[in-house]
Amino acid sequence: MLKAVIKRSLPGFDLNVDFSVNRELLAVLGPSGSGKTMTLQCIAGLTKPDEGRIELNGKVLYDSEAGINLPPQKRKVGFVFQNYALFPHMTVMENVAYSIRHLPVNEVNLKVERLMNIMNIIPLTDRYPRQLSAGQQQRVAIARALAPDPEVLLLDEPFSALDSQLKERLELELLALQTEYHGSMILVTHDLAEGYKLGSQIAIYQAGRIAQCDTRHKVFASPVNRTVARLTGVRNLMDGIVTRLDGPFAWINIVAWDVPLKALSSPDAGLVPGQKVTVGIRPEYVDLKQAEGENVFPSRILQAVEGISSVTYRFHVQSDQQAKHYINATISKSNALCFEDGQTCLLHFPPENLIVIPAANG
Repeated sequence: MLKAVIKRSLPGFDLNVDFSVNRELLAVLGPSGSGKTMTLQCIAGLTKPDEGRIELNGKVLYDSEAGINLPPQKRKVGFVFQNYALFPHMTVMENVAYSIRHLPVNEVNLKVERLMNIMNIIPLTDRYPRQLSAGQQQRVAIARALAPDPEVLLLDEPFSALDSQLKERLELELLALQTEYHGSMILVTHDLAEGYKLGSQIAIYQAGRIAQCDTRHKVFASPVNRTVARLTGVRNLMDGIVTRLDGPFAWINIVAWDVPLKALSSPDAGLVPGQKVTVGIRPEYVDLKQAEGENVFPSRILQAVEGISSVTYRFHVQSDQQAKHYINATISKSNALCFEDGQTCLLHFPPENLIVIPAANG
């Protein structure tokens, strides 16, 4: 298990995070400059925290109070950099073997061959980094990081320079790698879909702090505040007041529209009538109806952009007299009943897809 308490101050920025990860993949999401890469550097020993404690499987890597700060080579931490950082004058085989070159030759050859086989780079053995594609370099970088048997593998946006098809293929390879590698992994990414696909746990960074760290399902289904909701793709957020509770459902009056909205509420939400809340829904969960009903609102299309398999909309709910709140929706073409700008249609919010956040957490 990796346990990290890290405090680091820079001019105009403070990093203060506390988390743990136990033989799983933790995906770290957040805007640029929120401290994600700095966290990895502190764990790897490339940057020294000002305060804190970092412990890996019972071994203390850093402790400010005890004066412990192990050098990177003694931490058993693998690091895959964003630009891969391969040695340009070494072949693929030499790059992978670099950190274990002190071992007996037979042992080095066996380990390198195994890793290169896992990462599908055997045919590249004698090539140099300049002769490799970005995807091939990424595979070599991961194999090199795994060679010394690290107890935690840190990946700093490893897919950011890849095209979508290659990225998808390498994401699947990283998922498969998790069955071979039994240590902990931390993946820094800006891509929501990537973080959700690869991480069993997700940490959302906000200005040097962890706003929420939990299972991927909990973070995406129950963001703790508006910031986490936005960072996890909830583009539609509305202020409301709880008017009544009915079993697992809460009825909420949306202030800007002055209309009731029925939402499925989690048992531990602790909602009460009169409470101010934020209601959110992801664009992909908004749909259109042909008849009026529960959670259905007449709306006007401000913009409709047709994609290959879906239509991306921007709506104005007609009851919003001030026209300050807009609804974004991504709807499958098979369900897209309206296409033209200015057209009126019926917008539907499924109760089970609504997110309710107490206003105190906003």
